[in-house]
Amino acid sequence: MIDVLFDAISDSLKVLPFLILAYLVIELLEHATAAKFSARLLNGKLSPLIGAGLGVIPQCGFSVVATKLYTNRSIAMGTLLAVYLSTSDEAIAVLVSDFSAIDKLLPLLAIKVVFAVAVGYAVNFFCRKKDLNVTNEQVSAVGCHNHVVGKDDDCAHCCDESDCHSDEDHKIKHRRNAIKRYVAHPLLHAAITFGYIFAVNFVLGAIIFWVGKDALVSFMGEIAFLQPLLAAIVGLIPNCASSVVIAQMYAVGTLSLGGAISGLCVSAGLGLAVLVKENKSVKDTAVVIGLLFLLSVALGLAVTAVTAII
Repeated sequence: MIDVLFDAISDSLKVLPFLILAYLVIELLEHATAAKFSARLLNGKLSPLIGAGLGVIPQCGFSVVATKLYTNRSIAMGTLLAVYLSTSDEAIAVLVSDFSAIDKLLPLLAIKVVFAVAVGYAVNFFCRKKDLNVTNEQVSAVGCHNHVVGKDDDCAHCCDESDCHSDEDHKIKHRRNAIKRYVAHPLLHAAITFGYIFAVNFVLGAIIFWVGKDALVSFMGEIAFLQPLLAAIVGLIPNCASSVVIAQMYAVGTLSLGGAISGLCVSAGLGLAVLVKENKSVKDTAVVIGLLFLLSVALGLAVTAVTAII
């Protein structure tokens, strides 16, 4: 078991530098698009396409912002589902950091985005609403690790009258915010993801140590058509740990493509938690989560069936 521990540490440390780089890039992407998060962006004929496109960008909180817009009745249900289905939470950072799994990333994202767009248009067509509150007002929300998403807090919002009495105070606060955004947050994010990856590697290593790799592969093959359902249940947990576990198991080959797609389609980050907390209609919340879960499992089963044939 000591060897299992050291192997888990070694394998996890290999991806840590690339995790830090990935999360720094994510911060840059998030900062570049922060000012564009408004209800008007996610309305109109292209709204499911735009929502799916923005959702697939690896950032920690666009699903939260989209959820806030939906609870304010500023975007349609189909658009919200398009965002949820295309969002992969921490999965992209994990798969990009593990060079051996990069080839698995493209088909995963392609299937998710195409499905998200199709579902978004279909749901918007059958659930038309004409009373959307469409505005250009910028929306912000608290994402993972108390990180504010959806507003440019490096400049205009970086300080208030209580702590900025001069231009020098403003510059100091601006630098602190920049350090927090581009140094502290990527390091924290990477450290937490590293911990989850290590846990997955250690548990899988321990299982292989006790039961053998062939037995594990055989068992996962026997439950191939259960994987999408089980992965979707894990993906419903509104925590970045769920997407890291799913992505890492997919990266090492323990989880099938169908299982990974099902789990990551459901895994909308903190968006679901915000929906449950802030949506005034419990029935509407149940419909959104129910559709998300059932559609994700159905897609995962379809992909599993196709891959079994080919």
